[in-house]
Amino acid sequence: MIRTSLLLSSIALLLASCGGAPESAADAAAEAPAATEARKVTTLDVVVAPFDHYFTVQGNVETDRLARVFPMTQGTVQRVLVEEGQMVRKGQTIMELDNEAVARNQDELNTRLELAKDVLGRQERLWDQGIGTEVQLLEARTNVKALEESIAAFSEQVDFGKVKAPFAGTVDRIFAKEGGMASPMQPVARVLDLTDMYVRSKVSDHYVGIVEPGQRVDIIMEGRDTITSEIDRVGQYIEPANRTFEIVVPAPENSGILPNEFAALRINDMHLDSAISLPSGLILQDRQGRDFVYVIEEGTAVRKAVRIGQSSNDRVLILEGLSPGTSVISRGAGQVVEGEAVQVMR
Repeated sequence: MIRTSLLLSSIALLLASCGGAPESAADAAAEAPAATEARKVTTLDVVVAPFDHYFTVQGNVETDRLARVFPMTQGTVQRVLVEEGQMVRKGQTIMELDNEAVARNQDELNTRLELAKDVLGRQERLWDQGIGTEVQLLEARTNVKALEESIAAFSEQVDFGKVKAPFAGTVDRIFAKEGGMASPMQPVARVLDLTDMYVRSKVSDHYVGIVEPGQRVDIIMEGRDTITSEIDRVGQYIEPANRTFEIVVPAPENSGILPNEFAALRINDMHLDSAISLPSGLILQDRQGRDFVYVIEEGTAVRKAVRIGQSSNDRVLILEGLSPGTSVISRGAGQVVEGEAVQVMR
């Protein structure tokens, strides 16, 4: 009995030294701070500004004034009259072929023509004197006319031996060499003119009715400054194999671009003088896929549903939901929640 009393006394002293029984969870929560610190964010004011949308297609630089020159007849290259890189005018002879055999035949015809004219003259004088027949006179006249036509044909053949420039431009390449053979099957030179260059490109039929002549286009090429131009022609036929149509964009003179270069065409298919747009990173989506942004109302973050349109250069066109002057949360938009207290950092 004495031992039990001593044990109870010891337990009482131990509890007293530990400060008594522990507090409940509710009592501990009651003593916690009553308020949390507002989340710090930055904002972006909604403004009205021009908005442009672009899409890009690949194209190839071409020109209609690029020609591979073929001789009109076969023969040995007798003389090359120009050098590579030389400017030539239209019709200028750039090469002569050896067609001596044709020239000899023409000389023979000239001799025969002189004789035929002499015979015709004699026949006409005899006819005036009542000598000879009308058939003899007609035969003499026919002979002269046939020889004149033959000489004219041979003159064309002699001229065929002169290879001429088809238009004014630059002799970019000479393929034939003096003493070598030339034939109508092989080009002997290449002539080009760089004053009429353009980019031809294929565009998806998705843009039919959107792409039109006169639209602004930026011609972009590796290592060159961007060239501004506009669509000159829109094709009226859709290729069934790839569902595309062609567009042609002229390049300004002295742009320095060369035939067969690859170029990117950035086409301005939408221009609005006044519109509302936001950086694409500020557009959020809820679980149902609906777009919204966070705005600040009375110091708290509030969801604002928006309807978006085209995007360009990391900006999205806002069609509905925002008005000018609204403050949209920018930095911190991905961390705030509806109704959370926010503090704008300046």
